[in-house]
Amino acid sequence: MQTSEHLHQISVTPEVIVLDLPQPVPGLRTNPHLPPIAIHPERLGGTPTIAGTRLPVAALLDYLSEGYTIREFIEAFGGGITEGDCEAVLMKIKEAVEDGLIGEKVNE
Repeated sequence: MQTSEHLHQISVTPEVIVLDLPQPVPGLRTNPHLPPIAIHPERLGGTPTIAGTRLPVAALLDYLSEGYTIREFIEAFGGGITEGDCEAVLMKIKEAVEDGLIGEKVNE
């Protein structure tokens, strides 16, 4: 059984064709089959991007560090991403920090 998020409405008249596609649902990922952060050498010179987009991860981090919300980032950049996509990126970065992949060892 399909839910309403997966159904498409199409209205056709002689003058107008209206295609009502479902919008991304906040909290869910647009491309759950992809890793949250993607690196493609042929896209943006290998800059890490939000999966399935050309939006640099750094742009999200810049927005958040300047005090904007995830919702404001999505409104500014669009690209069909959801809050879930952004949250998955942040969780991936958190995992990298917890695993010691980001950071430098210091001797105090």
